[in-house]
Amino acid sequence: MRVTEGQSIPAPPAHDAPTVPDTTGVTPELLDRLRPYLAESLMVLDADWTVKANLAPPGGLIGRGLGLGVHTLEDMHPDDAIMVMDLGIQAFSTEPGWQGSKIVRMRTGDGTYGRYEITAINHLDDPVIAGMVVRTRELPLDVTEDLTGIERTSAIETLAEMLPLGVLLLDKNGRVVFANDNACGMLLSEPEGLKRDGFTGRLAPNDALICAEIVRRVLAEPGHERCAVTMTGGQVERAELQFTSEGAPDAISCVVVTIEDITERDAEHRDLEARANQDPLTGLLNRASLHRLLDQRLADGTPTMVAYLDLDGFKAVNDTWGHERGDQLLVAVARGLADVCADDDEIARLGGDEFVVVTDPRHSYEALGNSLRDAVAVATRQDQQRVTCSIGLAVTQPGDTCHDVLRRADHAMYTAKSRRRR
Repeated sequence: MRVTEGQSIPAPPAHDAPTVPDTTGVTPELLDRLRPYLAESLMVLDADWTVKANLAPPGGLIGRGLGLGVHTLEDMHPDDAIMVMDLGIQAFSTEPGWQGSKIVRMRTGDGTYGRYEITAINHLDDPVIAGMVVRTRELPLDVTEDLTGIERTSAIETLAEMLPLGVLLLDKNGRVVFANDNACGMLLSEPEGLKRDGFTGRLAPNDALICAEIVRRVLAEPGHERCAVTMTGGQVERAELQFTSEGAPDAISCVVVTIEDITERDAEHRDLEARANQDPLTGLLNRASLHRLLDQRLADGTPTMVAYLDLDGFKAVNDTWGHERGDQLLVAVARGLADVCADDDEIARLGGDEFVVVTDPRHSYEALGNSLRDAVAVATRQDQQRVTCSIGLAVTQPGDTCHDVLRRADHAMYTAKSRRRR
């Protein structure tokens, strides 16, 4: 049976009900009637920070119930959750009888935040209580002194420095117990939603699985891991998440997760990579990328056929219509070659009007040559100048370097060009 804070628990039958000693005059029935007048809330928490017992006025001290099995930080102000988490980390590692207090803000039934003193007392060794007793009482608004002797730990100082980033705090079960404003903005969620649903809802499905596995690892073993993820919706498209846990393998109480927007950085990286690897006019591979590709295929022993193309009549286009028209024709040729090549074929522009197609030797020389010549003819037929191409083909041989196979294809191309001229 789920019991919410403030819900009365029916008294057992009279013949089973224990009798409180007469020195107090309090019976279970009287205690139940007096509960509305209690000025404090008493809870017992287990080692997972969930409520296992609750004694509070009907409706709860904060104006609404906190049920059994609910995490204690769900109603905490986000800025105070870190402090309370730190108190809890220390509390559950203390000796029996220890106690410490904090002044915090908690969300009340009307949605506003009130100020309360929370006192934790270690009764983990008590065979009946077997948990952390937490006493909560409402404070006047003019009370500002922190009542505890608990020291701020390095983890709290670290989190304070990280707040310009998105920051999440996960408990020992991987549940979100704190989220700063930046994290909520990046994840398009309120703190309550993150505590209820977790933080992976906005991640690409595969990235969500990767993050879940990282959380599992850093909860099992102290460590630090990071990953880049794709986010759906919102202005943040790419983010880097860093996961940090500290402590002994069997005593990890929380994981700090930072979220950094790397959308712009990723775009700049892709732009630099494209400039380094692609022909700026056509978007095809450039000479350096072609050499790396051939070197890799030769190193892997992948059978490879190379087609070396040189446009015939291209100079006349530049001379007659200008270089802008010539550039447009080169782009059209690049698209035409891409249309007839297979998805796993690679196309490069070496510069000027020279192109190279890298494929496998499944084609006959004649079939591949005809296909590429037709693609060039279709791509350039809108120009009044007649543009065709000469093609040289070569297949890799044992011991080849990329220069060897390109040289044979280039030589075959010039032989074909000479025949065409004759």
